[in-house]
Amino acid sequence: GGLIASLLFGLAERGVALVGDVPSGLPSVVLPDFKFIIENLPVIGVASIGLLLIGFSQSAGDARTFAVRHKYRVDINQELLAQGVANIGSGLVQGIPVSTSLSASSLNDNAGAKTPVSSLITGAMIILTLLFFAPLFSNLPKAVLGAVIIDAVVMGMMDVAEMQRLYRVARVDFWIAIAAILGVLSSGVLAGVMIGIVLSIGWLVYISATPHMQILGKKPGTQVFWGVENHPDSETYPGLLILRFDGGLFFASADALADRLIELHRQADPKPHTVVLDFGGVNFIDSQGAHILSEIIKLAASREIELRLARVKTTVKDLLERDGIILELGDDRIYGSVNEAVADIIL
Repeated sequence: GGLIASLLFGLAERGVALVGDVPSGLPSVVLPDFKFIIENLPVIGVASIGLLLIGFSQSAGDARTFAVRHKYRVDINQELLAQGVANIGSGLVQGIPVSTSLSASSLNDNAGAKTPVSSLITGAMIILTLLFFAPLFSNLPKAVLGAVIIDAVVMGMMDVAEMQRLYRVARVDFWIAIAAILGVLSSGVLAGVMIGIVLSIGWLVYISATPHMQILGKKPGTQVFWGVENHPDSETYPGLLILRFDGGLFFASADALADRLIELHRQADPKPHTVVLDFGGVNFIDSQGAHILSEIIKLAASREIELRLARVKTTVKDLLERDGIILELGDDRIYGSVNEAVADIIL
């Protein structure tokens, strides 16, 4: 329709941008200029690595997008192999580096493509176009191509239901997705992917550096300990502070634990004589986390406060043993449950 309108109404004379000259014919097979490559190897090598990373990141991102949409598994190794073979072929016919095209893939998907046969048919049509029909597209308005891409990418790939779910369930994820979408529309797929990755990593670092901690109390009539903030009727014990730490105890979060304990000690009345740390939510610990825990033990001892641990997982305990923390704390101050620790303290 756009092509017919361009011919009938003379859109080129009215200032409408057209595709312009489209060369016809198949490219010739030519071996690369190896002498030129060797002479400029440092420049070409750096550029090649950059193109590799950008191209593969975009290909992997596009492949995962459609895999999630249609619920199938992607073999990234196979994707890398296919892209490598395609780039070898492109180099032999004087082509440019090959990667995926989200707009072309979206068009193919919206057309109902289900198998690789669609790619074979598309390739055959491209060859026929290069041989016989290329001149016909010279009068096609560029706006038509833009409209096709916008319809395929924006309308075809936008999962409205998923965006609604993100807005309802996790607002941060929703806004990260919006930022990534805006990046794709304004600067391309790679920019959108990088924006999404950077924001997601930033959010992960923030969450890791601010782990969830809550004071525990005993559920009346049971041996269960839960958060007193949500359950004000919980049984608590004067002079005994029970704190649950949820998350990995490592360099980004260890200081938060120390700061929280100092704050709770300052606010407590009466001051605690014993602190029980519930480590049931600690899945891993690094050397910095172990070091901070050792500092907490020393600080507690200087204030005549006993520190005890409960529900320490095997992997965490093994690292604490290797670092001498268990010896410093005392193996008899580590308990299998919070209730066991409390019973040992108050009896």
